[in-house]
Amino acid sequence: MKRIQCLTDLNNLAGGIPDELLNYLSSEFSHLYEYLSNGERIEEFLLENHQAILIVEDSKELDLLLQNRLVLEYVEEIQLNSYLCLRIGISQLEDIQLHYYLKV
Repeated sequence: MKRIQCLTDLNNLAGGIPDELLNYLSSEFSHLYEYLSNGERIEEFLLENHQAILIVEDSKELDLLLQNRLVLEYVEEIQLNSYLCLRIGISQLEDIQLHYYLKV
């Protein structure tokens, strides 16, 4: 599982995931920055552990995530050009933590 808590984490994904997903996650990170920042620059912005964006890489991890119905808020499919991605919201400390799984 990959964790995105800051802009550096996001930039480090370049080349490791499809550009379509990277662009989508960049947009999601920007929205979280706009909503949660306290005036710091985006380069200094850090999501709390329970707010981090997570990329699920393994189908077993996905299965475990989807089994816990008590914290599962939603699962939606997102079409990113030729890729299909699951966007999963998990309730964490009164927030919704975003998880993504790229269907291959």
